[in-house]
Amino acid sequence: MKKRYIDQNGRIPTFHIQNELEEFAKVGREYPSSRMVRTKKGKKAIAALIDLEKNHNHNLYTEIVNRAKRYPDSVALFYRGTEVTYRELVKKVDDMSKFLAEAGIVMGDEIPVCMTNTPEFVYLLIAANKVGAKLNIFGEQFDHDYIRKILEGCTKKVFFGDDSKYDAIKDVIQESNIQTKVISSLSDSLPEDPSKTKGYEEKLEEYYHYPNKVPEYIAEDNRIISYQQAQRIGEESSREVESVGDLETDFLVTYTSGSTINGWPKAIIHRNRSLIVSARFHDCELSGNPDMKALRCLAHIPTESNTDIIACITDILSQGWIVCLEPEYGLDSILDVVMLNKPNYLNVTKSHAVALIKQYLFGGKFKNRLLDFIFTMFAVGEGTCPGEEKFINKGLRVGKAGSAVSIKGFRLPFTTLGIAGGSCEQGAVYYTLWKSFTEIKTRLQGVRECGMFPEAYVCATALKPDGMGGYEECKYGEMGLLVTNSYSNMSGYKDNPEATNDMLIEDNRGRVWFSGKVYGYIDKLGGVHIKGREDVYSHGKLPLFRIEEMVTKDTKKVLSCQVVEHDTRLIAIVQFQYGINKEKGIKSIRGRLRNLAGAEIADEIEIQVIPFSESYPLTHSGKRKISYDKEKIKELTAGGRSLKLVG
Repeated sequence: MKKRYIDQNGRIPTFHIQNELEEFAKVGREYPSSRMVRTKKGKKAIAALIDLEKNHNHNLYTEIVNRAKRYPDSVALFYRGTEVTYRELVKKVDDMSKFLAEAGIVMGDEIPVCMTNTPEFVYLLIAANKVGAKLNIFGEQFDHDYIRKILEGCTKKVFFGDDSKYDAIKDVIQESNIQTKVISSLSDSLPEDPSKTKGYEEKLEEYYHYPNKVPEYIAEDNRIISYQQAQRIGEESSREVESVGDLETDFLVTYTSGSTINGWPKAIIHRNRSLIVSARFHDCELSGNPDMKALRCLAHIPTESNTDIIACITDILSQGWIVCLEPEYGLDSILDVVMLNKPNYLNVTKSHAVALIKQYLFGGKFKNRLLDFIFTMFAVGEGTCPGEEKFINKGLRVGKAGSAVSIKGFRLPFTTLGIAGGSCEQGAVYYTLWKSFTEIKTRLQGVRECGMFPEAYVCATALKPDGMGGYEECKYGEMGLLVTNSYSNMSGYKDNPEATNDMLIEDNRGRVWFSGKVYGYIDKLGGVHIKGREDVYSHGKLPLFRIEEMVTKDTKKVLSCQVVEHDTRLIAIVQFQYGINKEKGIKSIRGRLRNLAGAEIADEIEIQVIPFSESYPLTHSGKRKISYDKEKIKELTAGGRSLKLVG
């Protein structure tokens, strides 16, 4: 029976690292957990975490407003050519908070939301935080019975949706007893004349026009009002709305990627603390990054993902940068939306990154155009394999990525594919921003691979069985279960205390860690190497990620590989680099597997090839699905889903 590490409400108690210092200090230098107390960066982080309790013990709204005072007339939001300054953002947020108060929303209320990335979503996000409410942001693709369950746990006072999602969930929403349904339109913040806006793309004229379906909804249901009506109610209200909540106040309910249970992803609760800590540690003096002003970041990941909220919206606003809000999400539109928004900083899943470069190099829509505005691109949510990194970076070099960006302290053109890691439960706890520089540094210091470095406020290590039913800490370079302790951890799964408790693990020193349920190791420089899930070959011979590593070792031939298990048989689903002969490629892989894994294992592995113009099946979040049935594999490898390479 596993111990219970959560409180009586099913939440994870906040981790206070200063209380752990004495225990960490006893750990030998050969163990990763000792880094926090013995490095200059770690000690600086500890001081900053203590300062947070004293000077930042408030809600996210207050944190963003305090920072916005430094740059009130700078652009905060960009939407299809429309620009919103920080001064205008705060005004819109304050008006929306008044509407929420008029609707009866009070601290602790949980508001159901199904919206995409538009300015209206951002106004609501921060306004709800101001009044101490919690947003439950779900996806229109969720199972309808699950949406009913979500609505049962939320307030009946108000619901927020938009006309890109409402049709898919209208029946479920209409049968609920919600008093007021506020529906925005993707057209609400569009410019009147897009051709006169900054950065207008004539080739993408279609993206500047969306139909407004809201009047139709209002005619059908007298409980529906437009977002613009709600905003006007707030503008005309004489109410004074107090900003409430502190670091411990629950703020968000977002959802896992949905790669495990289709339509029923787990709900994750985050406190204000998680978002404010991340914002604070992206400040220059703590991150070590150069002072970058007014960088543009693309927010296109589905809003029900914590990654979109924190990495693409709140972190960006906290740095005084520009959030480019993008309602379109999918492989076929990725190059279009990148050219439309021209982000300097881009968070994408690896499949979107690969699709972007395929379209750029082999499509004809933007022939002879550069990607010079992209300063860095993060692959988020899942690791990239060596062949994918090679292909993506080749495309960035061809596009002279970064050459149009001027950042103090750097000679450009320079860019890199960064790698971001962690999970929605943990927040983005790992990063490698300057990957090219880091690779050179690690090679000089005797480390063959470049890992992701934990954020300064994160204590990370790996655990292995101690032979007595418990876990002990791995030394540097030892493979184990990767775990963390940080302020960005979720406070728990909503209404699922057992699943919450299952994410926590205690080592033989009595320290409780948060498990990402993935294997890897930490190198002697502190770099974290994520190798794969806890999937193990059914014959007990090799973890699946080991086989993937063997297959992808030849980056000249192999672009991607995913190993899946079907009826106790292993299938390596491979995609080759452009121009590689299928038969020769398979022969090369087979020979390498026999050499590295032995003939017994190698001969049991079936190799299937996805054509270069195809894509692996994805979840709604854009991550690759982790399991397929035999018919799906046959359809996929026969060319069942073509990726649009030519616009």
